[in-house]
Amino acid sequence: MKWFKNGKIYSETGQFHDSMLVEKERIVKVGSLKECQKAFIGDDIIDLEGKTVIPGLIDSHLHFLMTAEYLSLLPITGVTSMNELLTRCADYIEKNKLTDADVLYSEGWNHTLFTDEKRVPDRYDLDRASSTVPIVLVRVDRHVMSLNTAALKYFGLTNQTRVDSGGELEVDEAGKLTGVLKETALDLVKAKLPEKNREEKKRLLIQTMALANRYGITSMHTNDAKDNQIEETLSLYEEIESNQQLSVRFYHQIWFNDGQFLPSFLSGPYSFHKGSEWNRIGPIKYFIDGTLGSRTAALYEPYSDDASTCGIHTKSQETLNKEVKMAVDNGFQVITHGIGDRGIEMILDAYDYALDGSDNDLRLGINHMQITNYELIDRVAERDYLTYVQPLFLEDDLPILYDRIGKERAETSYLFNSMKKKGVHQSFSSDAPIVSFNPFDTIQCAVTRNRLTNPLPVAFLPEEAMTVEEAVDAYTFEGAYASFEEDKKGRLKEGYLADFVILNEDIFTIKENTIRNVTVSATYVNGDAVYKEEDLSI
Repeated sequence: MKWFKNGKIYSETGQFHDSMLVEKERIVKVGSLKECQKAFIGDDIIDLEGKTVIPGLIDSHLHFLMTAEYLSLLPITGVTSMNELLTRCADYIEKNKLTDADVLYSEGWNHTLFTDEKRVPDRYDLDRASSTVPIVLVRVDRHVMSLNTAALKYFGLTNQTRVDSGGELEVDEAGKLTGVLKETALDLVKAKLPEKNREEKKRLLIQTMALANRYGITSMHTNDAKDNQIEETLSLYEEIESNQQLSVRFYHQIWFNDGQFLPSFLSGPYSFHKGSEWNRIGPIKYFIDGTLGSRTAALYEPYSDDASTCGIHTKSQETLNKEVKMAVDNGFQVITHGIGDRGIEMILDAYDYALDGSDNDLRLGINHMQITNYELIDRVAERDYLTYVQPLFLEDDLPILYDRIGKERAETSYLFNSMKKKGVHQSFSSDAPIVSFNPFDTIQCAVTRNRLTNPLPVAFLPEEAMTVEEAVDAYTFEGAYASFEEDKKGRLKEGYLADFVILNEDIFTIKENTIRNVTVSATYVNGDAVYKEEDLSI
């Protein structure tokens, strides 16, 4: 038994305690110093020295394997000019002596941050970095890809290349490929990219779990297993678990871009919630649209800064209805990517169709839920659909929001507090590697309604801000609820799993605009320390 004493232990809204007893993997008591002292058996005492303790943080949607691989790439996130982007590529090619047999692949550029030319890089831009080495650069949202001429040749892309519906190989006025790919067209390249071997992938996963623990993350809903690579991807996690090397609990969102792989999965060996407390099969994941930054999120009306487009539907309503119903009929939870208002409406229509009036016992959910209106939120609340939201997206979206969709639509979007008041379940997530998976960045954006860097003079819809306690709950209890585990984790209560985080600062009382600077003193999973900044034992 371990006794954690003299702390500020957050149990749930308005409830703090100074002591907690842990035995093996469970919390056996939370209460006063006197109460815990009376029940304590043993000599393993940890003096918290007044530090704040919160439940282990749960990221309810990210791509963890992709994040692990992303952290090994040429860094281009945050690049502030086209020239800087090309210079980094050219320098990397020279330093690593890449040839036409190699591929320079990286992710993270965001043209809305460019100070010289605010446009998507095309083949002619990237040709300036190299005319011989294939270059493939993916936008921060992972919905747009830029290739140089050598890469177009390397991957065999021509004007005759067939693209599935919901994707685009962009051409210029002369009908020539620009090297810009959108939505499902990215799969044409991803399927042929040189892959890291299994041992390297496992090494990166283990290494990145250590970083997650350092951020206080103890559970993740990861979206890695996809289409025809599901078994191969899941086996990586299974192998790490069998070697007792998992320090994060994983709930797998099974990703289908291509519906042809769905029937074989549903008839195969995997079933909903199959697995252990460390490694379980979760929902089936679909896409219906793209992103705001790339103007591919599906909207009712055209973009305010480009009247030629309302975005992209990656599936027809009929196809989405069919695929959602197949998953539901086979007992699977479903989560669907929806950013634009029209895309969200299509998801709601598909869910209503699949459930056919029955309760949402499978906890179907919408990932992102960004460009909304009150009618859509009411529909979500009435049917008790879950939402997976990313307040950190305000960092990239606020500078472009009003230009992209205009004042009226902008001010009925990212309505986190309105959804909270209507009883909508909202779990927080990062969607890494699109953005950092440091939870304190997300929490700060949720409570300040502002950017982390270069904040706006006035917060965006400040009435939509969440309290710190609500934001912590969205990163703990709500993540557990989304995986049907709210009775065993996401709270610090008797009988719950001993997954918790000791903070160096009191997140509940510090200035809201400094929350992102909160650091973790120690992270515990299953009652054991998986990260320690210093030895707290006495």
